[in-house]
Amino acid sequence: MKTSIRLPYLVLILLSSPLFAGTTPITLQTSSSEPFTAYVAGPTKAAQSVVLVHDWFGVSPAYTAAADRLAAEGYRVVAVDLYGGRRASTHAEAGALLHALHDDLAARQLDAAIKWAAQGDRKVALMGFSMGAKHALSAALRNGSVRATVLWYGETVKDPERLQQLAGPALLIVGSRDGPSAAEDALAFSTAADKAGVGAEVYVYPGADHAFAQPLFKEGKAFDPVATDVAWQLSESFLRRRLR
Repeated sequence: MKTSIRLPYLVLILLSSPLFAGTTPITLQTSSSEPFTAYVAGPTKAAQSVVLVHDWFGVSPAYTAAADRLAAEGYRVVAVDLYGGRRASTHAEAGALLHALHDDLAARQLDAAIKWAAQGDRKVALMGFSMGAKHALSAALRNGSVRATVLWYGETVKDPERLQQLAGPALLIVGSRDGPSAAEDALAFSTAADKAGVGAEVYVYPGADHAFAQPLFKEGKAFDPVATDVAWQLSESFLRRRLR
């Protein structure tokens, strides 16, 4: 009830904020008739769509910039807001929002966003950042309509049997300093994908930390603009080759 009461007010605020200048907020409903907000951008008649899933900071400037960038590439972008209009700018705020997130509700929301994005026989890809990468991969495993999945420094699946459920290839990009076993985890994902017969491309950027593309992470100390640019080039190339 609280969400439905706040929603109109939130939409008005979001429409007037420069943060959302390149996107349009819409209200979607899950299969259980639960309303949630997503932000759409890009050509309405695009033949390909990318569903975005944010990191633990929520709908941040980096997230909406990602939507704008993909829209400029000609994709119909659907950026999901799993936090119901709430945003974080500090680790403490992000941790509180992540703690309050219900994975089952997030799953229903992503399934609904994928269904909406696939209207008109669009080819659909998923792209997730950090926390969102975990949810994006889970959604790709549930939805056979997903043709490609892009994962930026997020938790993956190492079970070949589970990865057989992917209907399309995946791209994983991590920093070499993303935990003590970042490179080993990336290799394990690649190996499991090979065993599953699913194409997986893996790139480990040398010297990059976790969330190297998010200026809010570690108060900007982990932000690496060069690694971010390389990650975007890899992602855009992957989507062109695998989705189009």
